[in-house]
Amino acid sequence: MAFKILVTSQKGGVGKSTLSANLVAYLSRNINLGVTLIDWDPHGSSSNWLKQAPDVGAVIKHLALPVDQGGNRPIFEARLQMRRAASECDILVCDLTWSDSLAGELMFEFDMVLVPTSVSEIELAATSGFLNRNRWVFDSASERRPMLVVCPTRVLNEQLSSDVFTRQRFPVSFMLAPPILESQSARDLFERGYLMDAQDIGGESFREFGEAICAARDIRMAQANLPRKPAPVKMTEQDTSRARVPLVAAKASVLETIPNASQYSVLGRYRQRKVAEQDEAIVNSRSLSQIGIPEFLKRLARGNAAKL
Repeated sequence: MAFKILVTSQKGGVGKSTLSANLVAYLSRNINLGVTLIDWDPHGSSSNWLKQAPDVGAVIKHLALPVDQGGNRPIFEARLQMRRAASECDILVCDLTWSDSLAGELMFEFDMVLVPTSVSEIELAATSGFLNRNRWVFDSASERRPMLVVCPTRVLNEQLSSDVFTRQRFPVSFMLAPPILESQSARDLFERGYLMDAQDIGGESFREFGEAICAARDIRMAQANLPRKPAPVKMTEQDTSRARVPLVAAKASVLETIPNASQYSVLGRYRQRKVAEQDEAIVNSRSLSQIGIPEFLKRLARGNAAKL
């Protein structure tokens, strides 16, 4: 059974297609599993990126979805297309610009929903609104409820110390991925290469993001008791006792659990790494074999957390 990931946002310009294409490339290269992309975006940016850039072995499909028709037609069509693609791969990534004409029920078809967002107050308010309109999905008691992961994208260096997340309250609980930092490589590599290969802060942050998504996949599959091939992901210990939870860099931690209506600061792990380079050296000097799974991830994997 394929593991199904939906990458969606309701607002353009947040890096959804960049995230989709580069996540497919990362998974294809770093996990010994078959990966397929379904690009439902009319512009086909993510599928075009993968077709033009060096081949990573992924199957690429640019398909149409009758989003504007509303009702059950888009869900039926999506299920059919997904069923066909999932029968031939291990991980299915779908790129979709969300519309309110779509029924939220579609999200129950996925194991994980990634919502990219910038960290401006306007964008976070829009993201919060999207989550609120679909909170019945993410608050559902159903075992089919997808894991929700909010993915900060296009984060600028000057935003590393921002407290914009503190001022924004969210209606549901979610997992918070490491930030993908804005860099020139994201523009230069369009249809030419992949962020994971970039030797700048953008490439480094995307590699950490990819590790986090692999870890989230492992958690979700453990919760669902699904057979899996473990992804080659290593994680470090972290303190999760603080009420104010920062966006994180995966070298220090992988994912943070964000309770609904909680308050937390932004990009603390990255800020710590920038300010205290000696801490970075300590982290890098540790053998990967000595890095254990954070206790809060273990608790999630055992299903003891009420919400994700």
